Amino acid sequence: MPENTNDKWEGPSVKMVTQFFHPDTSANATILTELAIGLADRGVDIDVLTGQPAYSSADRERTEPKFEVYEGVPIRRIIATRFDKNEGTKYRLLNDVSFFLSAFLHLLFSRRKQTLLLPTAPPFLPILGWWLGTIRGYSYVPVVYDLYPDMAVELGYLSEDGVVYRVWDWLNRCAYRRADEVITIGETMKETLVSKYGEECNVTVIHNWEDGEFIQPQQKTENEFSWEHNLVEPTTVLYSGNLGLHHDLESVVEAASKLEKTRRSVSDQFEFLFIGEGGKKPKLMEMAADYGLDTVSFLPYQPKEVLPDSLTSGDIALVTMEEGVEGLCVSSKFYTALASGQAVLAISKPDSEIGRVVERTGCGIRVDPQSPDQIVDAITRWLDDPEMTEKMGERAREVFEQEFNKQRSLKQYHEQLSKVDG
Repeated sequence: MPENTNDKWEGPSVKMVTQFFHPDTSANATILTELAIGLADRGVDIDVLTGQPAYSSADRERTEPKFEVYEGVPIRRIIATRFDKNEGTKYRLLNDVSFFLSAFLHLLFSRRKQTLLLPTAPPFLPILGWWLGTIRGYSYVPVVYDLYPDMAVELGYLSEDGVVYRVWDWLNRCAYRRADEVITIGETMKETLVSKYGEECNVTVIHNWEDGEFIQPQQKTENEFSWEHNLVEPTTVLYSGNLGLHHDLESVVEAASKLEKTRRSVSDQFEFLFIGEGGKKPKLMEMAADYGLDTVSFLPYQPKEVLPDSLTSGDIALVTMEEGVEGLCVSSKFYTALASGQAVLAISKPDSEIGRVVERTGCGIRVDPQSPDQIVDAITRWLDDPEMTEKMGERAREVFEQEFNKQRSLKQYHEQLSKVDG
């Protein structure tokens, strides 16, 4: 339940600016919606500037009011393009740039000057704060979910020697150094920010979260989704979320192929289920078909009312990141995996945020990216020792409640924003 406080808010009036917000279905939209509602419940004077729903094809079919109040939070929606980002990078860029420019013009001529809370959605949004701070004196607080342009370099979209990277990086340096506060979601990301832009960046780590009341561990025998999709008997490896370009998912399909060959007589004991959409989904489906895999299946994004069952329908929660993005992002699926009470299979380097937590807490097994054989070994251990699987799942929920509690993070946001001189 929201934690209401009777303390009068003495901080600045806050405007959250974000490309994705309720009712968009992206993980960032969910987090930012809960953040805005949570801050409003604590008395913060906050409203939201966003666009029309645009994250998925289902989202783009909706048209929401230009202005509404959602659970106590005023929302204003501005004009921006809503192309399908999966059709190509240029369409995603058009969406990002159109939202940035629309938000800039709206705030430039706004009569009300507020402190801007600027998540990296789109990734260059913190630059908006610097420009408006310079021109009109806005205070601003970037929230760094993904560290661009470095992420674009790792994904192969930009060259570190190119003009676009150098200009973007310089703009970031100005934006982060002149921000009132900088918030990021992991210690490794803080280390990267300080290393790149110096101690002048006043960086605070506030972890993302999952709603621990909405997502609670379930026995598969009591889970309607598990029964509906024949997941009760087999040990199920579950991936739910964006099947995006910076996730090492091909290795998982390769591992499934190896497992089917080595454990052919007991192939009905395990299942790999991918739920979601994204740029890699067609390739993964093609791989599974080419290998003739019986233990790999795909489902679309599930409606919100189904998520408490779908997200807890597995035994092992898969969280994966491509090699090279350590310190540049933290997968939102990690918080969901912990909340769901499933053992975590973390495909990441040991110095990543996820790798550090998994190895420190014993809530799962970490394997290196691009290492199908290590995935096979990890899943074989779980198949051979169901008790270990169950204990790691219990430990995952404990870690979630101790370290990634929603109320704890909301309190930290409240404290950081109260420091800003609006």
